[in-house]
Amino acid sequence: MIEVYGYVPAWGLPDISPYVTKLINYLTITKTPFTYHSQDLSRIDIDCPYGKLPYIIDSDDGTKVGDSNLIIAYLQKKYGDPLDGDLGDAEQAVALAFDRMIGEHLYWSGVIQPRWRMDEGWEVYIPYVVQGAEVGPELRAALDGFRTRILAEFDGQGMGRRPAECVLVFYRKDVDALATYLKDKKYFMGNKVHTIDAMFYAMLRHLVDQPQKWEGTGYIETKQNLVDYMARMRFEFGV
Repeated sequence: MIEVYGYVPAWGLPDISPYVTKLINYLTITKTPFTYHSQDLSRIDIDCPYGKLPYIIDSDDGTKVGDSNLIIAYLQKKYGDPLDGDLGDAEQAVALAFDRMIGEHLYWSGVIQPRWRMDEGWEVYIPYVVQGAEVGPELRAALDGFRTRILAEFDGQGMGRRPAECVLVFYRKDVDALATYLKDKKYFMGNKVHTIDAMFYAMLRHLVDQPQKWEGTGYIETKQNLVDYMARMRFEFGV
């Protein structure tokens, strides 16, 4: 059994992190048995490889693996790769490039900007993070400290050094590229679901379903093929 450690569920999503959601999507699509646990955030640097979520513990032998990409590689090595065996080298390269764009570029403009950088978005986010707990001075200080950590990563990545209007332009261009490549295909790479769909679908759901309102809100819904894709994934896989 695979034990998945994430943050908390919210907004009809299995977790508030797109990366945890990506992993759960992959496990669901491949019908790999798993259980989900909420990580104690006070121990994130102690328990979590690389100090971030998700991580897994394989209850068969106690193996611990962090990072959604490394976890999926571990699962593919252990159970085989039921999704991507039909892809040629060039198709695998395209899928990898889009996965990197979604997870390492669009994430910063579409998730970190509205949730963590914008003060109003951060205030909206806090109740979901604490899951109804009373936010006293000590907890508030811990939350704001974690926000400072995320915003330092935002600056370090480079997106956080750009003004908000520039971040919005980057966001829209990435969404445009995804819609253009998907075109009228059933799934991202064609008529069969692949590993890239776990990330693609996770990010779309987070961008659409997060409660923070910002200038990018509603842009994905202007792309009918993205809306239809999300409906297909939800219907077929129940995630």
